Amino acid sequence: MLKNNSSWQVLNRKITLSILAALATLIVLTQSNPGTVLPNRDYGFYSYIGLQVLRGNIPYKDVWESKPPAIFYLNAAALSLGRGYRWGIWLVEFAFLFASILVSYSLFKKLWGTTPALFGAATWLLGMNLTLQGGNYTEEYPLLFHFLSFTLLLYLIENPKQRLVNLIIGLLFSISFLFRPNNAVVEAVVILVLGATLLWQRQWKDLFNTVLWVTLGIVIPLAITSAYFAYQGLFQDMLNASIIYNLTYSATDQSASSPLLVGFKFLNITAWIGLVGYLLMFTKINEIRKSAYLPFFIALAVDVPAVVAFSDPAKRNYGHYFMNWLPFIGVLAALAFHSIREKLFPKFNETLFISLFFAIAIGVFVFNGNASTYVKAIDHFFTTSDREARSPISIYVDNHTNPGEYVLFWATHPGENFMSHRDAPMTALFYPNMVKSDISDRLNDQFLTELQTKTPVLIVDMGRLTIPSLDPIRREEQKAMGVYPANPPHNLDEVLAFIEKNYYLEAEVKGRSIYRLSGTQEP
Repeated sequence: MLKNNSSWQVLNRKITLSILAALATLIVLTQSNPGTVLPNRDYGFYSYIGLQVLRGNIPYKDVWESKPPAIFYLNAAALSLGRGYRWGIWLVEFAFLFASILVSYSLFKKLWGTTPALFGAATWLLGMNLTLQGGNYTEEYPLLFHFLSFTLLLYLIENPKQRLVNLIIGLLFSISFLFRPNNAVVEAVVILVLGATLLWQRQWKDLFNTVLWVTLGIVIPLAITSAYFAYQGLFQDMLNASIIYNLTYSATDQSASSPLLVGFKFLNITAWIGLVGYLLMFTKINEIRKSAYLPFFIALAVDVPAVVAFSDPAKRNYGHYFMNWLPFIGVLAALAFHSIREKLFPKFNETLFISLFFAIAIGVFVFNGNASTYVKAIDHFFTTSDREARSPISIYVDNHTNPGEYVLFWATHPGENFMSHRDAPMTALFYPNMVKSDISDRLNDQFLTELQTKTPVLIVDMGRLTIPSLDPIRREEQKAMGVYPANPPHNLDEVLAFIEKNYYLEAEVKGRSIYRLSGTQEP
């Protein structure tokens, strides 16, 4: 009977924690809810390119963006799952985030127990909520791979001969890299620490096997991806877009701010909790030196400054860049909680703590507007033909153009193309591209050529302050304000002249100017 009661308690706790993880996922993903939230700029890029992939088009050839291909194909798979709706992307986000919570909780619990694990998971989730900014980012999905890498490192410390686990760590590195190269810093440090540990211990056979299987894991995804694009004749194009262009982009500083300070600004209290944990780790150095998990703490000590350094090398100050800090914030928060609890509250009621977290999660979900947001989304899905939120601009474009006609949303807003069900006329979605490089010059030239040959029936000026307006009077105002680009594309005047000659102002919708191609009529 006692055994049955114990088994039931374990099962009950697992169910409770799973429900808690699901609630936390729903709370964080409220800001990417397709029923109530419009896609932001990056979300729009990836969803639009994902849709093009579903139609048989190929990144870097038929549509260009400066990221490795993983995010495009993940969006394509997600849209296929959602039958063309962004709900498919949301479901994939849910699956990744829910899995990340479970893996992180399991990792923290193995190190320090249940209550530190809950605190650590809650802390990094709060940081996620502060940096997600609408979701579907290249930094978002690899969080699962980061937590898995840490978990597998712990496993390999105890079982260094596991070839499959070494292979998986290599795979995690490559997959993170194929979302965004900066992401893979986490896995890279894990791999280096793992190898250095075996080298220090002079376990030559285990070191050889580790290097062999990790390398194989790294090579497989990169080789498959390279082979596919090489077969399409696009290997160099992929390399130019995802690596070479970004090196130039990163070398062009747009602010003097420190990534460390910006990260603390976005992550707020969660970064400070992580810093407390990081400092406490060094106060426990004698204890850690004797720990079986010493390589894990070495990886943690090295990884934190590495991730800070590589989060935002171009100093663009985008909040989502700092999602890569979250695994470390979670681990360090759990460490801080464990250390403080050990000193001040050695006798701690775990059941009460879990109940408290559960009550807080339900309270936030119900009383902070999250539940009502999902109710609105469900109502929107079943009572409208759209099934998800669309902008007034995209609805206007949908109603005032015919299927198959091209529409340009000036200043790069392919999310509007996605919502209006109208393709952009050009491969080079970035225009005006003001990164000084040969690749940018080629893309700018390609933009003008496609503008002239696949002429859009509508051009919508999205009114971005720092992008030259299509209205000559407004452009002069931008120059007077000092926000007009100092180094615009060499063909910008030619592009603007073509638009002024061939288009007329048709309407103003929500402050956006809509220009129609002369000689065309509304459907």
